[in-house]
Amino acid sequence: MDSQSIFNNLTAIYRPYTKYFQPIFEEFDVYPAQWLILKDIAQNAPTTLVQISKRRAIEKPTTRKILKVLSEKSLLIIEPGVDKREKLLSFSEEGQQLFDAINTRICAIQDEIIENTGLSDEELKRTIQVIQKIHEQILNMEEM
Repeated sequence: MDSQSIFNNLTAIYRPYTKYFQPIFEEFDVYPAQWLILKDIAQNAPTTLVQISKRRAIEKPTTRKILKVLSEKSLLIIEPGVDKREKLLSFSEEGQQLFDAINTRICAIQDEIIENTGLSDEELKRTIQVIQKIHEQILNMEEM
């Protein structure tokens, strides 16, 4: 079995994929790492720095810096959590509008890419399942 091939192919798409969206990020003054955190907040709000850091496999200091920038841009609502040290993060109205504007553009392009591959719904579903399984295994190995 050629296990290297799947990893080579997964990593090969990362750079061109992020580069493809760079003009959109520049238009909205957002960096790819900021976009990943905005996406995470959109999917998991309210959430915390620690939760984002774990889900996105980003070091806490890096996550903290990115969140600080997003907060300074008035994109976040930060509320106290149950634990006084914990801060719950969600979008401000401006943050939600920014996320929606970027996400609409990115989703349209992603849909076009997938449509142009000719993948059936079943092939796409299976591909997603395989990638998720690999991701889960890598996360499990990090926790050991």
